[in-house]
Amino acid sequence: MKVSDVFPDEFLNITGSDFELYKHQIDAIERLKNNENVIVSVPTASGKSLIGYYAIYKAFLAGKKSMYIVPLRSLAMEKYEELLNLRSLNMRITISIGDYDSPPSFIKNNDVIVVTSERADSMIHHDPDIINDFGAIIADEIHIINDEDRGPRLETVLSSIRVINPDALILGLSATISNVNELAQWLNASTVVSNFRAVPLELGIIYKKRLITDSYERYLGQPDELSLIKDIINDGGQALVFRNSRKNAEKYAEMLIQHLPEFNDFNNDGMPESLVKMIRHGIAYHHAGLSNEDRRNIEEMFKNGYIKVISATPTLAAGVNLPARLVIIRDITRYSNGYSRPISNIEIQQMLGRAGRPKYDKMGYGYIYAASPASYDAAKKALSGEPEPVISKMDSQRLMRFNILALISSGMASRMEDLILFYNETLMAIQKDVDDYYIESALYFLKENGFIDGDVTYNATRLGRLTSDLYIDPETALILKSALDHDYDEKLYLYYICRTPDMINIPAGTREYEYIEDFLEDINVFDFSEESLSAAKTAMVLLGWINEMPMQKITDTYNIGPGDVQQKASSADWISYSLYRLSSVYKKEMESKLFHLNIRIKEGIKPDLIDLIKIPKVGRVRARRLYDNGFKTVDDIARSSPENIEKIFGFSKNLAAEIVNSAMKISSMYYRSQ
Repeated sequence: MKVSDVFPDEFLNITGSDFELYKHQIDAIERLKNNENVIVSVPTASGKSLIGYYAIYKAFLAGKKSMYIVPLRSLAMEKYEELLNLRSLNMRITISIGDYDSPPSFIKNNDVIVVTSERADSMIHHDPDIINDFGAIIADEIHIINDEDRGPRLETVLSSIRVINPDALILGLSATISNVNELAQWLNASTVVSNFRAVPLELGIIYKKRLITDSYERYLGQPDELSLIKDIINDGGQALVFRNSRKNAEKYAEMLIQHLPEFNDFNNDGMPESLVKMIRHGIAYHHAGLSNEDRRNIEEMFKNGYIKVISATPTLAAGVNLPARLVIIRDITRYSNGYSRPISNIEIQQMLGRAGRPKYDKMGYGYIYAASPASYDAAKKALSGEPEPVISKMDSQRLMRFNILALISSGMASRMEDLILFYNETLMAIQKDVDDYYIESALYFLKENGFIDGDVTYNATRLGRLTSDLYIDPETALILKSALDHDYDEKLYLYYICRTPDMINIPAGTREYEYIEDFLEDINVFDFSEESLSAAKTAMVLLGWINEMPMQKITDTYNIGPGDVQQKASSADWISYSLYRLSSVYKKEMESKLFHLNIRIKEGIKPDLIDLIKIPKVGRVRARRLYDNGFKTVDDIARSSPENIEKIFGFSKNLAAEIVNSAMKISSMYYRSQ
């Protein structure tokens, strides 16, 4: 079977040519044709996307929409860019990855919606009936159900779809899953399982200066894997090296530049100088501590061949599609809660699966480094063993409260029997008994704290509906509501935001306790528990952010990376927005101040820049430069000329014209509204 046997001629503009489909692609497409749910479990880079295309195309021909679910925002952006190709088939494509409280009405004008699991779940919170508009649901990386944080969101979405619209086709895509039959039983799906790889993969272990594979051994010399990396680069390939910590990823990149010559004169004022120096050697490190912009630049330069080797933490393996000819896992353990723990086989397979670039490489090479006899045995086990089974994580009390409130608020459940029926449609019900006690306990919590009322038939209260619409933990809503009992104090309110379970805080080191305790005493909080200290430290980071402390000073003061600041600000943005929404119901007089606090957290600005930040392409740095040069409001800029703006450092001729034009539109809109 060829591509042209399945898709119209216009689709060949997407694939570039007509070609024979792989057997697992044919098997999956035939099952989808027969209206079967399908779980496809095949190695990375083996054509799973084409199967997803078919599911979307089938739904489109039937006049139905498709939802493409991915676990991460970065993957959603990447998948959206890829699916834009379907516009050649007259499909309308959109993406939605935030604004959890916005109604899903936008789907009416689109055929394909790319979402994260969280956004899909929040859409169902608002309007479960939208699921009836969908003919196909593609769950990419379905093994993420095994993740304690993101997994329950996806499991909830797929279970909801099974309850609301059992006729919607569900296509689950994954690399190898050891218990694929359990997932198939849950979703009433058939399975397509294959070990086929479009690019063959050689696996091996680097141990005692030797490369050991199933078919040969090779002496490497010292440092052990350096000769492998040099060989790959000299042959026009690229390499990914995975380390277990940020510090080790950076140290490894620093080591590499001692052995690889400079080959370009790269310069970037915004990047750390150490990273700029590495990139001149074709080397970079990659981890969550880097700013979003730096990570994107590194990824783009690697895709374009400008960077030859990336030393990364394992988070890269779960993120964007970044294959390389050679992958080396330098550590198969990581520190967690003070202990060294093995990395899961699922993660190891994700990392090794990056080896081999389709269309570029005839072979991929995936090796594990072993430093001791024990780690050598562990590496052998990792290469020969199956990944861990995918296990439901939906049975925590926190998630029970969250999901049960959503079910009641959305109208999907109003009685105990409805809740039991829903939970019987989950993977959890396949793998373990659903204890009624946990449901009853969650109902008790929700009723006692004012989220629901009723005895036999339950209804969401105003607080319950707002909490569900905001997509926050009920416990978060209670903490934010209690903050409203206090007079406005930005330090105190930042602390309350960081005390919520929806915020993942920055650990406080023992050397930092003294000045963190001073901060707590200053806001009249005398809880010096580890949890409170961590929340206070994160609040202090946010305090620096909203008062325009330079990023370098924040990172140096609190021993974190720019990416950490951005991630905490992003999380606090939504929680502070939720606080503002709660104030509109429970403390109206605080509404304006909390609205401004939310803007300041989103943008990282002092109050005097709130007006300027309305202008597109004006962020915290440009807004401050404009303000310091006398342009203090949108009207000031609207009344000026591009020539005056262009005189300010960092404003090109085109940018200045664009900013003045935008200011004029905003200003005229303002006057028309008066």
